[in-house]
Amino acid sequence: MHVFVIGATGVLGRVLLPRLQQAGHTMHTLVRSQAQAQVLREVGMVATVGEILQPEMQQQLPDLVQGCDAVIHIATAIPATPTTPNAWETNTRLRTEGTRCLLDAALKAGARRYIQQSIVMAYPDSGDVWLDEEQTFDKDPARAAVCVPVMQMEQMVRAVSPDRLHWSILRGGLFVGAGTGQEKLLANLRTGQVEIPGKGQNFISLIHVADMAEAFVQTLEQAAAGSIYHVVVEPLRYADYVNTLADRLQVPHPPYNTTLHEGLSLRCRNQRLREQTGWQPRHSIFPGDPGW
Repeated sequence: MHVFVIGATGVLGRVLLPRLQQAGHTMHTLVRSQAQAQVLREVGMVATVGEILQPEMQQQLPDLVQGCDAVIHIATAIPATPTTPNAWETNTRLRTEGTRCLLDAALKAGARRYIQQSIVMAYPDSGDVWLDEEQTFDKDPARAAVCVPVMQMEQMVRAVSPDRLHWSILRGGLFVGAGTGQEKLLANLRTGQVEIPGKGQNFISLIHVADMAEAFVQTLEQAAAGSIYHVVVEPLRYADYVNTLADRLQVPHPPYNTTLHEGLSLRCRNQRLREQTGWQPRHSIFPGDPGW
């Protein structure tokens, strides 16, 4: 297939594009600099310089998508300091305005498939309850900056008839692996800057970025139209995760701080993705293990 990807140079894109190319697909991308475009062109990809949030580029999108069989949206702009004013503005626009423009371009250009990256972190705190893909998103106003754009993004995709555009949504867990936020956690463990909030009994749903990329490949080639999947490994409790990381680094376990609230508890199933596409996680979430 000819596949058009937005978000090609991000932490997921850097793994996904070579994997899709390895599977025999021809890659078309939109990147922000000539230097990025040149790197991709040198390995046989079609790269155009521009930004999806620019009005002039939005007008050109249908022409760029023309001739492509599939469109994939994995563009994000997760802020380094989420609590600063307007920190989520660009990410919100990518999930809303960017999704609208890319969907319209895919439909206008006659693409057959569309895959949207989403997240399980938009779910409400669910304690020990197992979550499947029917779980509704968190409507707490305190989390609106994260959750509302995800709801709007998915609503736009789901509003398109699967008969008109063969769409899928992949709700990924928290990324681990090289180049992800896990690296900062590892650095903070080495310097003793980590505390475990409360008793650390909240569940976290993680996914190695390479396994997330593989889920896109399997979804592109195997998934039914109108499918929504969790892309996560077996959930584990936060304290178990952090203490195991500390063991891998051979550093002391971080202290518990019972004055801090435990984070969201998200115990997500991956059964639907495994059963319907044959996907299986192949990479460890722990550095030092084979396949990390």
